[in-house]
Amino acid sequence: MKRDKLEALIGRVVTIILLDGDEITGELHKTGEELFKNNASLYIPRKRYTLIKQDGNNTCVFRSSHVKKLYLNIGGIDFKY
Repeated sequence: MKRDKLEALIGRVVTIILLDGDEITGELHKTGEELFKNNASLYIPRKRYTLIKQDGNNTCVFRSSHVKKLYLNIGGIDFKY
């Protein structure tokens, strides 16, 4: 997936399907944000993304090229990106 598409959705709740088939839902964030200043594994890597689940836990760190499909849920309707 192109990086500019992911950048446009930062801060939104999305569902992604990675190349290995994992399906993850959470709020999309970019590594290096101030939010992750105290977590080196999420602050130091550049050009990577992570999802924060509703319980506040982070999921894996991934590159934009690892995203196979992305869905944005608005009002119970999934929009494929």
